[in-house]
Amino acid sequence: MSTLNKKTAPLSSSLRLICTDFDGTIAEADGEPISPAFFERLYSWRQRGQVYWVINTGRTYESLHEDLVQRKVPIWPDWAVAMEREIWLIRERRGIGWFEWNRKCELLHTQLFESVKPIWKLVEDYIVRHTQAQLVEDAGSPLGIIASCDEEADEISAYITPLLKNWPTLVAVRNSIYFRFSHKFYDKGVCLEAISSGLGVLPQQIFVIGDHLNDLPMMERRYAGHLACPDNAVDEVKAKIRAQGGYVASAKVAEGTVEAWDRFFPLPKNEKPGFS
Repeated sequence: MSTLNKKTAPLSSSLRLICTDFDGTIAEADGEPISPAFFERLYSWRQRGQVYWVINTGRTYESLHEDLVQRKVPIWPDWAVAMEREIWLIRERRGIGWFEWNRKCELLHTQLFESVKPIWKLVEDYIVRHTQAQLVEDAGSPLGIIASCDEEADEISAYITPLLKNWPTLVAVRNSIYFRFSHKFYDKGVCLEAISSGLGVLPQQIFVIGDHLNDLPMMERRYAGHLACPDNAVDEVKAKIRAQGGYVASAKVAEGTVEAWDRFFPLPKNEKPGFS
């Protein structure tokens, strides 16, 4: 990591880390390049001092890496959280798994999934008999589900939620019409806290933004002092952001992220964002 410029060293309340979801928060679904405005802000802030960027996503690391390459991003993140629970350090566009964290995470999930075997049959039978959803392979879960629409995803969620009361450490993680299962002690917020603690970054120095249900765990004041979502965020996310005094942008996806970034951390008026 680069050394901090002492002349522009941030105060305790200044920006040190930005944590973004990926799909729907900075990346459009069509695979187009991410808005240059986002990277202009990141570059400008890094000219003022050391600012880390964490992508916190439900994707596998391999899927995220492939998409970053395809979109030809000019600046890569410093860290990535994959599948809402694995932590990766990124150097020279290559991911290095945080061995201790990821190994413990893998062991706990293996033990959990083995101990709750009865639930998989119950969920499979419900999906096959009562829905048009697909049962799919998922790298992070014994069972993945893709609902046919948002309304059906709501119905699946309504079925699963009371069912999980019998297995208190098992949670269903939903992102739009997609479902996977996970250990309740691993989520986007816990992973962000692990990264920021390791870097010595305080919550009031962190800006978090996301758009969907699986982003809710990291949208807590205990993890970040500055919370936001783009206009395309689901209602549950907008409600949580507003309840905590965060910012709901009027623009969508990356443009909304930049709007919120400028709201919390505006650059000086005489300083234009951009690459040199």
